[in-house]
Amino acid sequence: MIYLDNAATTPPDPAVLDTFNKVYESFWANPHSLHRPGERAEQLLEQARTQVCDVLGGRDHRAVFTSGATESNNLALKGIAALYQQRGKHIISTNSEHPSVENVLCWLEGEGFHVTRLLVGVEGHVTADQVQGALTDSTILVSTMFVNNESGAINPVGDIARVLSQHQALYHVDAAQGIGKLPFSLVDIPVDLVSISAHKFFGLKGSGVLILRERQAIEPQLLGGGQEFGLRSGTVDVPRAAAMAKALRLAINDLPAKLAGVTSLNQILRDGLAELSGLVCNSPQSASPYILNYSVYGIKPETLLQGLSQSEIYISTVSACSSKTAEPSSAILALTGDEARAQNSIRFSLSHRTTLLDIERFLEVFAATLDKLR
Repeated sequence: MIYLDNAATTPPDPAVLDTFNKVYESFWANPHSLHRPGERAEQLLEQARTQVCDVLGGRDHRAVFTSGATESNNLALKGIAALYQQRGKHIISTNSEHPSVENVLCWLEGEGFHVTRLLVGVEGHVTADQVQGALTDSTILVSTMFVNNESGAINPVGDIARVLSQHQALYHVDAAQGIGKLPFSLVDIPVDLVSISAHKFFGLKGSGVLILRERQAIEPQLLGGGQEFGLRSGTVDVPRAAAMAKALRLAINDLPAKLAGVTSLNQILRDGLAELSGLVCNSPQSASPYILNYSVYGIKPETLLQGLSQSEIYISTVSACSSKTAEPSSAILALTGDEARAQNSIRFSLSHRTTLLDIERFLEVFAATLDKLR
């Protein structure tokens, strides 16, 4: 099998599974119980929380464990909007966000908020100057992706954070496709809220985190027993939290070497695809090397995927969250302005486990599959 759909999900690392299983066996007690087993579970929970923040340089931040980036995004956007609406009801984002952000923005518009969606340029990202120009006295929140999940375009989150340091608006970053793959430090990139999903870097599905500044308040969206600092009620899954911390530590370990390897493979893949006719690249050269998006003319993307799957090669069309629909890719449409390219886009997404043999075999089968289908 050649798996080139790592932006959709990654298989759990055996070490992460081992951590999850061992913790579930020995620390299954409710971490909020006052007895000794509960206290031991709470100690491990707080250890995992500290590890997540420390790995990302967030010593003045705290981690709230969630079910994934979708919940983290919802909690961040709805929580900030609800708490700060007396200061203003203006939010800035982009026209190329994941549905878990865009759909929340649409919901907030229905609640009376005004949303400015900055247009991404030919490189697929917005600029700090665009954000600066859109700020008003009523702006309370800016929310952008770190890395676009379809094109791989990288937003200048550090530059945007520095612009917002002089403004009341808080900065939320959906970092699901960036953290664990690209360098990211809360010391160098002082954002206010960060959403992460473990299954994007060989962790477990249903495991996420929202990192926010230590003293940052938000309006909770789940009401109950007041767990997770009162921000996310419900009994915390300690084994999943420990597995999240483990997966993040493994992802960050030796990151420069992993990134260099994927960058090399990305260029080999680009060079090989450039030799084939009827393809156009949608990912800018400055994009994350983990994601590469192309449009194929004359063949339906679904048909191409089915043809490749017969050789146990797996890629994807649009975002996995939207892959069952026939709608064109909103991210590629925003980047190119070309509906045909957006309708016919396919995505190859690599990981540090992808090999040169994988890429060479893929290019061979991909070329043959194109010829056969044409």
